[in-house]
Amino acid sequence: MLSRDKSYRSAFVLAVAVPFVCAAAAALVLWGRESFGIFFFPCSIKRITGFNCLSCGATRSTFALLHGDIAAAIYYNPLYIAFLGWLVYLYVRLVISLIVRPYRKYVLRLDWKWAAAVTLLLAAFTIIRNLSFYQAIFY
Repeated sequence: MLSRDKSYRSAFVLAVAVPFVCAAAAALVLWGRESFGIFFFPCSIKRITGFNCLSCGATRSTFALLHGDIAAAIYYNPLYIAFLGWLVYLYVRLVISLIVRPYRKYVLRLDWKWAAAVTLLLAAFTIIRNLSFYQAIFY
């Protein structure tokens, strides 16, 4: 039985909906790449500036993951794979929290220090990704 707490109901709906949304997105990527070539357009930032943006290669990485090629997915965008791993961790934590403590309020706590560290990591990855030695190794 669902708790009367709105936060719990929202977390429960999220926990149930995520697998269906992921399956629909995976089907769209697998079917859309072969059927709708225009759906997967090139990166505008790379086209305008000539530099790789933070998410350049994420679509190719997703396509490689859906085909089970983890090495190629990491090759296309390693930070994107780490981000997907973090999302899976948060989802598993949400589901465990709903099972173990169903009547407690679920709150995702993020500290400003974590936000600053992630921002610095993203900026460093974007800069390093566009340096010549990184491109010589990965491209």
